[in-house]
Amino acid sequence: MFLSAILILNSCSTDKKVEEVINEGPPERSELSMDSKIFFGNRLFSEKTCITCHAVNKKKVGPSVVSIMKIYTENNASIEEFLKGNSKPIVETDSSQVAIMQANIDGFLKEITDEELNAISTYMMHVTK
Repeated sequence: MFLSAILILNSCSTDKKVEEVINEGPPERSELSMDSKIFFGNRLFSEKTCITCHAVNKKKVGPSVVSIMKIYTENNASIEEFLKGNSKPIVETDSSQVAIMQANIDGFLKEITDEELNAISTYMMHVTK
């Protein structure tokens, strides 16, 4: 009986510890290092098919990354805000180009997190240096 009482008390204590861990939620992630952000952004740039239309140094379907970031830097504008759909295009304003990019913004870019957008923009700025 004594052993049963100890087991019951111990299991209640364990349940409480498990409940405390569950209520704490996931541990906070630390911010990515610059190198990790660039690597992650490069991977996302390819995976999210940005690379299909945008080369680093030359125009493809859309303007080059170098051209895009030059204009965004000169205008003190945020590529992240554009990719979120919160600002108007300032690089390509031709209606057909805008329509293509708008379809991407309304489609798969809506699913990208702020962290992922930041990694993509960090990568884009990095390749222009």
